Amino acid sequence: MAEYYKGWPLLQDLPKCWVIDDTAGSPLHGYKFCTNNKSILNGQKRALVRVLQPQVTIDFEAEKRPALPPQAIKKPIQTIDPNTPKTVNQLARAKFKAKLLNDILVDLTICELEGWDKMEYIQELQALIANIGKKGDLL
Repeated sequence: MAEYYKGWPLLQDLPKCWVIDDTAGSPLHGYKFCTNNKSILNGQKRALVRVLQPQVTIDFEAEKRPALPPQAIKKPIQTIDPNTPKTVNQLARAKFKAKLLNDILVDLTICELEGWDKMEYIQELQALIANIGKKGDLL
């Protein structure tokens, strides 16, 4: 007598030439879908096959063994290149410079398209940069 779960036969062993189908989740714990390795259009059959999960083994003898003393555990020495922060900072500055120059080029292109004076825009940028060092007046 075959057992069924929601219309699917429950198998204890995977039949010959059948494969586990991992594309669909199983509706039943401890079982996975399997098919007869045919397409749906060519007579595919599906079933749920029982899969055994590996059993966890506990080594009680390991708990009885003494732990290593703290001085016996050696920690690896971490060495950091002192130039790394400097290199990272230089890279960040180069990226920021490229982005800033691209933004300025876009603004200059807009000035050209709209018929605005490019020199006026550049003079405003120069005034803005000159004012950065003054206290309280950044913009």
